[in-house]
Amino acid sequence: MRSQPEKPSELETPTTLPQVVLLAWGLGETTNRGPKPKQSTERIVAAAIALADDEGLDGLSMAALAKPLGLAATALYRYVDSKETLVELMVDSAVGHPPARARSAGWSDNARAWARALLDVYRRHPWLSDVVITGMPRTPHSLEWIESLLESLAESPLKKSERLSAALLLQGIVRNYAAMIRSIPADADASILSLLPTIGAGAYPRLVAELRRDREAVSDEFGFALDTTIRGLVASRA
Repeated sequence: MRSQPEKPSELETPTTLPQVVLLAWGLGETTNRGPKPKQSTERIVAAAIALADDEGLDGLSMAALAKPLGLAATALYRYVDSKETLVELMVDSAVGHPPARARSAGWSDNARAWARALLDVYRRHPWLSDVVITGMPRTPHSLEWIESLLESLAESPLKKSERLSAALLLQGIVRNYAAMIRSIPADADASILSLLPTIGAGAYPRLVAELRRDREAVSDEFGFALDTTIRGLVASRA
């Protein structure tokens, strides 16, 4: 059983840490200014996730979030100091804990399970692929996901210096694939097929054959990308 991640060093004083770290790690709450808070940071983050799930990240604004909470938009800043802080907390809450690593399985199977579990998270919360990544995560759940994958990669033939890069590569594949399947309409293949007679289907015989195949029988594209990447990681150390 995985131990809970430790909180940042007590040598760090609250004034040296950004608010998102204080809130995510349980080291700080709302400000003491003004009347007693009517809401909790946890409820605000949950409401923000629900709003983003319905409206997307573009539909998330402090004004839109404040209304169902019965707050003025300006009152939200008593709980989070910026929308950026709110989004970072949303990401950490939305991803939750990573799947438990199967000790009886090999590192590659655990890496595949990790990637598929993360893709499921992106499917439940499509707005995650719109969040701009500006650096390494600094919140507990997000760090736990990377730590979990690094545990599996520790059993791989990769060098220690390569494991974090490999973890970020797999994370990037999940994120990019989630963004792709979100942006491509379900009837995209049919739309292309309807255009081909006009633009010259004979010029693309192999593409037409692929598009006309039963899509349920086609190999899982994500699984193909995942397996190819993992085989490449192994081959690079052969």
